[in-house]
Amino acid sequence: MIEILKQLGLFMTTISHSLIGKLDSNIINFLSALNEIANNLEIPFFVVGATARDILLQHAHDLPSTRATIDLDIGVSVSDWNRFQALKDELLNSNLFTASKETHRLLYKESFPVDIVPFGKISSDDGSISWPPEYDFEMSVVGFQDCYQHAISVLIRENPDCVVKVASLAGLVILKIVSWDDNVERRGKDAADLYFIIRNYIEAGNMERFFEEQDDILQKEASDYDLASARFLGRDIVKMASPATKTKLINILKREAASEQGHKIAMNVLSQDSMRRESYDRVVEYFNALLRGILD
Repeated sequence: MIEILKQLGLFMTTISHSLIGKLDSNIINFLSALNEIANNLEIPFFVVGATARDILLQHAHDLPSTRATIDLDIGVSVSDWNRFQALKDELLNSNLFTASKETHRLLYKESFPVDIVPFGKISSDDGSISWPPEYDFEMSVVGFQDCYQHAISVLIRENPDCVVKVASLAGLVILKIVSWDDNVERRGKDAADLYFIIRNYIEAGNMERFFEEQDDILQKEASDYDLASARFLGRDIVKMASPATKTKLINILKREAASEQGHKIAMNVLSQDSMRRESYDRVVEYFNALLRGILD
């Protein structure tokens, strides 16, 4: 079965980044434990959310995050809720995890919240999941499959080696735009993360590729390097997004750009303490440049 999954791209061995000695020991131990249990069950997973953001920006590219977090977010590819429950049961049986009141959340070492989001065949045709037991809480997982298929592999530990898949920065932007639209309670955090990734995308290991492959963008953005970075990111998103995901992103960004009440993503960016000095009009320009890249 594992060999079949490898052929389908569900288990990757090519290492994009080595972060030996860079990650917090709690993160390493958590991901190592999860990796062993998930692999034993042949359940593919990848790191998303703030943990993925920090792994790629702070640890891989020395770009400090604007907000600290202890949240651990994981996407797991499962066919049904029985498979999801099997993973939860094994994690709980390891005595490293304890249950919480929320179906999707466990606590690692009784301190660190771990949100586990299922995607794949478990989702409905519109890309949503409804959580048991009442199935009255719906969540969008649009983009998760796209992002998993384009995730990068990171070596987090040696002897024995542990390699985990992490959502790419372009993938994170997809997930965070969808999350922003889907979850009102997280809008401020999602918006701030979106803006930070957009602002730093070229600096996060994309400089050489930008000048080699996208030399037309600077001219189209009137030599505005920052807006060119946002548009470049939009083009990278298109390379990985399915037609349904692309349509979802375009609809959200177009709606906000045309809203008479103002661009709510930009307003949510400015609601965060670390972003209060930013200009509303400038933040809107970044998101509009991102949209132009998706539409290119």
